[in-house]
Amino acid sequence: MEIRFKDQTILITGSASGIGKGIATEFAASGGNVVIADLNEAGAQTTADELAREHGVQTMAVRVDVTSKAECQAMAGKVMGRFGRIDCLVNNAGVTLSYPIEDFPEDKWDLTMAINLKGYFLITQAVVPRMKAGGRGGSIVNIASKTGLRGSAANSAYSASKGGVVIMTQGWAREFAPEGIRVNSVCPGNVLHGSGNWSDELKRSYAVKLGITVGEVEQHYINQVPLKRPCTVEDVANLVVFLSSDKASYITGCWHLVDGGQEMR
Repeated sequence: MEIRFKDQTILITGSASGIGKGIATEFAASGGNVVIADLNEAGAQTTADELAREHGVQTMAVRVDVTSKAECQAMAGKVMGRFGRIDCLVNNAGVTLSYPIEDFPEDKWDLTMAINLKGYFLITQAVVPRMKAGGRGGSIVNIASKTGLRGSAANSAYSASKGGVVIMTQGWAREFAPEGIRVNSVCPGNVLHGSGNWSDELKRSYAVKLGITVGEVEQHYINQVPLKRPCTVEDVANLVVFLSSDKASYITGCWHLVDGGQEMR
């Protein structure tokens, strides 16, 4: 099943590195024009140049702070100025900050919500009018998390933000359906390598929470997965690309786990 995005423009936030870069890579390999939107402008340019060179597609790097309405609007305008269309949006920019609730700094809670939840809202608010104006419909994929479905101890801000993304996705799917814009969310399992979320600081906090060593954290989470391996960046990217394609033209308003069976009930 070949999926192609020739002449389509795909905008991915937080795509200079990590999961976002993996998603951008899959879209580029499928022939799409790829916009690398990230707070790290230099990193975004490096990734854009790399994808253009390796896949022969048009790319664009643009700096954006997803917590700023003005920057989100300006970024969408720049993309339209370059490509004249936005066909697919992937909301991916995020942060993972883990603290026990009694020790959770208020500013860290606010930052998590501003990036993981409000950021998705602001980017989508900027992009959707441009999608509607094109009259071709489109696709929005929001990167959520399995933690947004079940919650996680000492991870309440992240869980709440990702749970909000799942419900927000369903609301948008209903709202945008008349214009042919589909909206889905993807809920990855533990992407232990390559995501950027599993920082040394996060691993240390989980080690304390679980009463194990930092070196044992990864295996602890792998042991919870029926398929006995961690989720990879490619696992997430493959699902995002499928959901954004015409092959998924009758799928909207759904959350999709990619977790190796960890959340099976």
